[in-house]
Amino acid sequence: MNTTLLDPTNDYVFKRLFGETPELLVALINDLRPDLPAITAVDITNPNIESSELSGKYIILDVLARDNSGHCYNVEI
Repeated sequence: MNTTLLDPTNDYVFKRLFGETPELLVALINDLRPDLPAITAVDITNPNIESSELSGKYIILDVLARDNSGHCYNVEI
C-alpha cells in the first residue's frame, strides 16, 4: 500500500482539491483568519487546468473571497 500523500501546497493539488469543493476552501480560509469577518463565498476565477500547464513550473490560482459585508479579498497560496 502506497501511503504517499499529495502536497496541498502544490498548485495543481490545491486547485483540484478546493476547485471541486469550494465549501472546503471557505472553511480553510475562515479557520486561518478566525478574528476577521467570516468568508461566505469564494470564486475560483480560472478553475480549468490546461494540460500544457502541467509541465510548466507553476499554475496560477486566482481566488476571490467575499465576506457577508460584501468585502472582497484576493487569496494567494
